[in-house]
Amino acid sequence: MDIKLSGTPQGPLKGIRVIDITSMITGPLCSQQLGDLGADVIKIEPTHGEISRWMAPPQKAGLTGFYTQMNRNKRSLALDLKSPEGIDIIRKLAVTADILVENFRGGVPDRLGIGYEALRKLNEKLIYVSITGFGPTGPYSHKPAYDPIAQGLVGMMHIQGMPFGGKPQLIQSAIVDKTTATTAAGVAMAALYARDCPGGTGKGQRVDVPMIDAWATNSLADMMPVDSFVPNDMQDPAPLAVLRTFETQDGFVVGMALQDNHFINLCNALECTELLEREGMRNVGERIADFGPWLDAIAEVMKRFTTSELLSRLDAVGVPFGPVKTVREFADDPQAKHNRTIFDAEHPEAGTLRYVRYPGHLSETPAALYRHPPRLGEHSKDILREAGYSDAEIERLLESSVIGAM
Repeated sequence: MDIKLSGTPQGPLKGIRVIDITSMITGPLCSQQLGDLGADVIKIEPTHGEISRWMAPPQKAGLTGFYTQMNRNKRSLALDLKSPEGIDIIRKLAVTADILVENFRGGVPDRLGIGYEALRKLNEKLIYVSITGFGPTGPYSHKPAYDPIAQGLVGMMHIQGMPFGGKPQLIQSAIVDKTTATTAAGVAMAALYARDCPGGTGKGQRVDVPMIDAWATNSLADMMPVDSFVPNDMQDPAPLAVLRTFETQDGFVVGMALQDNHFINLCNALECTELLEREGMRNVGERIADFGPWLDAIAEVMKRFTTSELLSRLDAVGVPFGPVKTVREFADDPQAKHNRTIFDAEHPEAGTLRYVRYPGHLSETPAALYRHPPRLGEHSKDILREAGYSDAEIERLLESSVIGAM
């Protein structure tokens, strides 16, 4: 990911304008990915700032670390959406926008006057991305939703908990929010292509991305095979038994040695060839029939080695294992450094900021960092001038607290 601070976006979404009326993780991360790809993203937030600006330390230069990771490559317009004039500003911006992303609770945008039906009358080319917990209609559509609620509903918590005595376990990350963000960004670009491709519709559309649908799609594909054919009398899905963490003398490793060639090479490299003759371990068919004995056996063998020695031996014979690292250790990993997966950039006030790169490596139109996350209202005046407001009108909006500006 290139660093082109203060440069003109040149990514594949150059010339696309996005209105981001979201907060926390799902919506902001979605629109940030569009900004990474070159879109002009206008972040609309309350005049006191959206919650992630102040919800968690550390804080520097009007930014929190949490806000920083979700809001680069955006311009900030601080706006009072409870005021009719604030709503009028959204409607005016929507006239020239390509994509609008919102994550209000179902029905709220319509009550505010900025729902899809209202805005499509102003701009039939607008792609309206609505991220909700459960969907715009249905028995749960009125309910608020958070990541753990979606985790609990979709079914993966029981599967996560089976190795831990059966107690359902949350993934210790806002995994639903993040998978929904990536899903929404991809669907928004699909709608953009449908509008603008040769033979396309020439029109925008409404795009609904329920969190429970996004999480189910991203988590259940390898859990659903037992239910692929209906009806059946098979047991409920269980964890993939071959997925384990193995302890070494000084750490942990993860990997796979299921195939015959991998298991043979592992036993040779770790000097435990007696396992090759043990019943239940002699071939892949026996090992698949009962994962426990051979996984337990190699787990005991691995404890004899340091992580470095173990991985050196297995790398030499092509058995796929790797270390278990902390986030900070990953930042110093040689492959991560080569990929620039975690990269640093200098901020004029906050000093060095560390980011996670956009994952797509495009050869001709690379993603780039064009703007650090904005200060609250940093671009309010510029955005309104572009929308046709005079300096006098902008000053009046400032004085009446309809907008906030630096």
